[in-house]
Amino acid sequence: MSRIVLLTAMGEEADALRRLGVQVQPTGVGKVAAAMHTQAAIDCYGARGLVFVGVAGSINPELRPMDVLVARDSVQWDVDLSAFGTLRGELNDGRRFILTDETGSRLALEAAVRLGYPARLGRIATGDTFLADPIRARELHQTFQADAVEMEGAAAAQVADSRGVPLVLIRVISDAAGESAESSFAEFLTKASERAAAVVQAFLPEWETHLGA
Repeated sequence: MSRIVLLTAMGEEADALRRLGVQVQPTGVGKVAAAMHTQAAIDCYGARGLVFVGVAGSINPELRPMDVLVARDSVQWDVDLSAFGTLRGELNDGRRFILTDETGSRLALEAAVRLGYPARLGRIATGDTFLADPIRARELHQTFQADAVEMEGAAAAQVADSRGVPLVLIRVISDAAGESAESSFAEFLTKASERAAAVVQAFLPEWETHLGA
C-alpha cells in the first residue's frame, strides 16, 4: 500500500479523493486541526509523503474559479510578531515562507497541464479566518505576494517540514476571496474538489515512484 497520505479539510473534498485507493485523512477546518492530523498521518500511518489538497480563495486577480494552484511555498498570514521586529508571517524560528516538495510540486503542475486545466505555481497564505473582504484580500496579496488564501496548508507544511516529510499542496480556486466569496464557495466546492482529485490521480504514481513509497 502507498505510504503517501492525502490530507483535506472538508467532507466534500475527502469524498472526491477516496476513490483513488490511498489513505485519506480529513483534518477539519483550521490550522490547529491541520497540524494535529498532519502529525497523526506521520506518526500513525508512517507517511513517506503528504499531499494537502482542496479548494482556496483567490487573492490574485489573474486567478479564476477552477484554476489549479500548486504551492511552491506557503505563509501563515495571521502570525504577527512584528512587535519584536519581525516581518508579518515570520515564525519565531525565523522562517516565513515554508517550501513544499519541489519534485512533487513540479509533477503536480505538469499533471494539471496535461489534463488541460489552467494551472500555475504560486504561494498560499493560510490563516484561521474565512476571508470575504476584498480590501483585506488585496492587502494580503500585496504584503505576501500570495495568490490564494485558505485555512490549513501552511500549518500542515510547517509540521511536515519539521519532521522531514515531503509535502505537496494543491488547491483549486473555488472563489474570489472578496464580497461574493461565501455564495461562490458553495457553488464551486464540489466541482473544484473533483478537479483537485483528478490532478492528484494523475501525478501521484510518478511521485510515489520518486519517493519509493
